[in-house]
Amino acid sequence: MLLNANCGSQMQQSLEKGDLVLKAREWRREKGMVAARDDLTLALKELDAGHGFMEQRLWHTNADKRFSYPDSLSQLSKAQRQRTGIFFLLGFHTASGQSERVVRHVEAYLQEQGWHAHLVKVPPHRTSQEDAMAIQSTLAEHLPQLDRAIVIGFSKGGLDWMHWFAEQGHRLPKAEREKIRLMLTFAGVLRGSAVADWLAHAGGPVPSTTRGYIRVFDEHGEEVLADVRSICVDPWAVSQRPQMRELTPWLRLVSLVAIPEGKGGLTRVHRGFGLLSWLVAMQWRWLGPLDGMTETASQVLPQAAGVPQHIVRVQGSHALLDGHYLNGGTVSMVFLKKNRDSWRGGEELLDDLLRALPSAWVMNRR
Repeated sequence: MLLNANCGSQMQQSLEKGDLVLKAREWRREKGMVAARDDLTLALKELDAGHGFMEQRLWHTNADKRFSYPDSLSQLSKAQRQRTGIFFLLGFHTASGQSERVVRHVEAYLQEQGWHAHLVKVPPHRTSQEDAMAIQSTLAEHLPQLDRAIVIGFSKGGLDWMHWFAEQGHRLPKAEREKIRLMLTFAGVLRGSAVADWLAHAGGPVPSTTRGYIRVFDEHGEEVLADVRSICVDPWAVSQRPQMRELTPWLRLVSLVAIPEGKGGLTRVHRGFGLLSWLVAMQWRWLGPLDGMTETASQVLPQAAGVPQHIVRVQGSHALLDGHYLNGGTVSMVFLKKNRDSWRGGEELLDDLLRALPSAWVMNRR
């Protein structure tokens, strides 16, 4: 896979007709960013396999923290939880920020609840292809001890899982692969990131200066840039595509998708993501709505994946925890308080999900 190629032009040329990423870009060019954002919000509902089923269940558990659906994952016994693996993957360059602390706390919280929760250890500044190899070794070690598994990707972690499905998954025995029943993604970069592409390849003062700064002032600068280049690759637009249905026939996907909430069609709740979105969108006027790190449409699978996907729409930035559901519910009140405990917001979201997700999606074959 050529990581030095201009991924943006490749993506433009290789997207299939009817692809949601391509549609969102066309809407932006024809109608402007605000209308494209609104059209995309409706299109995501139409793409949802459950016609809003999962979204409405999550709205309910989010609004009432004491309520659990009787058929939800939260009702599994301790013995069932111990035999259920939950494997996390972090996003890009998170070791220096708050993201790892958030996910580490979620991992500990789930372990306390009796789940076999494990954060896949990937070295910092490694490409998605290298991360896929770390996933493979982790699953090979843990899955034989388990009856079923849930895999989770935050941001770039979603793309890492796609590369595992494309490049490594066939190495697992069939019996172990079929234990993977559910995938959760949180603003998951499933189709590659146009923002990463802009940072890695665009001309102009901002991206060029940023690349130069990384090379000069970061001792791992070249590794960081190689990582960025790997994120711009859309694994669904190259010859070696993910084999999700073939490898994991009982899998279904639940995606929390970040939709920019601002009046101008860009995110405003996060200053950094808002500024980055504006810079990228103004220079690359062919891009669709952005959450600050990737196009919103890139956070869902193409229909060719053949995997049922349930979509929960979040109005906010790539951080997700700063957003609101379409019914007005706050994703995480803990996070929005912006105090010293805001990093516990991930626990709140996972708890809402466990009380909403049907246990049959993990315990049974569809």
